[in-house]
Amino acid sequence: MERSNINEVVRNQFNKQADQFSNWSVTQNKEYMKRYFAACEMTPEDSLLDVACGSGEFAIFSAPQIRSAAGVDISDRMIELARLNAIQRNISNITFLCHDIASIPLEDKSFSIVTCKSAFHHVYDYDNVMNEMIRCCENGGKISMQDIVAYQNDRVNDFFEQLEQQIDISHHVSLSKQFFQKLFEAHNLAAARTFELTVELNFKEYLNHAVQSEKCSTEMERLLKNGLHDSEISGFFAVKGGELYFKRNVFVIIGRKLLFV
Repeated sequence: MERSNINEVVRNQFNKQADQFSNWSVTQNKEYMKRYFAACEMTPEDSLLDVACGSGEFAIFSAPQIRSAAGVDISDRMIELARLNAIQRNISNITFLCHDIASIPLEDKSFSIVTCKSAFHHVYDYDNVMNEMIRCCENGGKISMQDIVAYQNDRVNDFFEQLEQQIDISHHVSLSKQFFQKLFEAHNLAAARTFELTVELNFKEYLNHAVQSEKCSTEMERLLKNGLHDSEISGFFAVKGGELYFKRNVFVIIGRKLLFV
């Protein structure tokens, strides 16, 4: 699929599901944001660019604690929500831009830290997005990504990839933590630090953070039924308080742009 067509799929999907994605408990989870902010070791002198910022929650969370923040996202509705959220919280040191993240119209070396959260599983153009993140980062600044990653068991991973693509048609592929590490190495990002944790996600909430067609819903239900009856796959699901949960690993990687680039 051509880049313009891919971008249109992602833009349309997130325009449709922006409000429910923004209201999702994971998107609004302040503890997750606090832990990521701490992992990035941001200080009051930092200027942040959050790439694929969605409705701006992390940039808005960070802005009062740093010098300035900015966010860029391809979805018009996401950026509209981000701007409204910032106004409602009376945050003035923040800006949001609606644009393709593989071609960001911001000046070189404008930010001391550039992040991308929970977005690379929607990305096709990895190198161009990474190049843009690095270009926008000052020499000696930090680059960080946080995302869900592939399951180590190929059979389990194949199941969840099929499921993810029915839940959200803009899902491309869950990458491995080794992919992220090699991506950072290939772009000469120094001294990368990594963190990995397992989270349990409420399946109903996860389903409702996105928008599905009737066809996708039917296929998702079929896949889920088969998975819950599979002895290997069902081990990644659990019922708690009458609600279905599933496990996913989240990976964080933080590197530093070389001083002389």
